[in-house]
Formats: sequence, structure tokens, C-alpha cells
Amino acid sequence: YLRNCQNKEQHMKKQLLNTSEYILLRGKDSYSGLLQMVDTNPASRITGQAITDLYNSVPKSHRKNAVFLMNTVTLNELSRSLGTDRTMLSSRDDGTFMLMDHPVVLCNAMPFIGSGSVPILFGDFSKVSIEDCGRDELQQEPYDGNPGAMQCTLTGYMDCMLEERLATRGLKIA
Repeated sequence: YLRNCQNKEQHMKKQLLNTSEYILLRGKDSYSGLLQMVDTNPASRITGQAITDLYNSVPKSHRKNAVFLMNTVTLNELSRSLGTDRTMLSSRDDGTFMLMDHPVVLCNAMPFIGSGSVPILFGDFSKVSIEDCGRDELQQEPYDGNPGAMQCTLTGYMDCMLEERLATRGLKIA
């Protein structure tokens, strides 16, 4: 819902990206989603050993440009789990985090920690191809009950494919 938004289409493109990010990771309808494509390492909880095992499960050839992908809640849980072991997890002056000397990319579309979830991915995401399947035009309608506000809809369809299965792995909570 937008009220007096200067650039509604730019705002909606950002919203579409967030939605597409969710669909690319989790899948929807006929799309399977990256989380369902990656091979996973089982763990009962997130520990330093589970992170090390995840790291080592990706071949060295794919670790050079690898990143860790998780949501903020998982990062906080990981930080509590690792305690004062800053050799594994560290924060930088620019507000970003490094895990085992690799960047941590925070993504709200990643699942929360729970039985059967894959809350952490690690690998070289350049080996994931994204296909844009088109989008509809921006549609605006007055939003009932809020004078001056507009309800905007922009739909898009994207799919992804894992080009190199060894390049990316996930940590799955058993």
C-alpha cells in the first residue's frame, strides 16, 4: 500500500524482487525453488561443527567466490551458538558479517530454523541461473478505508536452475 509514493513503479519493482527472491528460494506452483534443489547436510542444531562440515562439503574449486546465505534470526542464533569464537563469525566495520572468512548475505526469504528446514546455504551462487518468465504491468487501485492510499500490484514469474550441484549446499535441520 502506497500513500503519496513518489515513484510507485520503482517501489513495486523492489517488492517484486522480494517476492521473486522468496519464490526462487522456496518455489511456488510448478517452480521447485533452490532450497529443494541443493544437496544438504543434516544437523540436529546449528553448531560450529555443523558449519565446518557444510563448508567442507563444497569443493575447494567452488569456495573462492562462495558466500553464506541466511536470515537475520539464523545469524543471531549462530552467533549465540558460537559464543566468543570470533575466528568463525566476525562483524566488520561496515556492518557486514564474515563466517569462516566468507561473506554472510542476509536474506529474509530464507527459512527460519526448524525441523526439516534449510536455514543456511553455502556456495558459489554464480552457478545458479535465473530465468525471467515475464511480468504484468503495474496495476493501481484505490485502497478502501485509507483515503489517498493506492493498492499496487506487480506480478512476475521467475524460475531458477542449479547449473553445478556441487557448487552450493545447504544445512538441513533434522
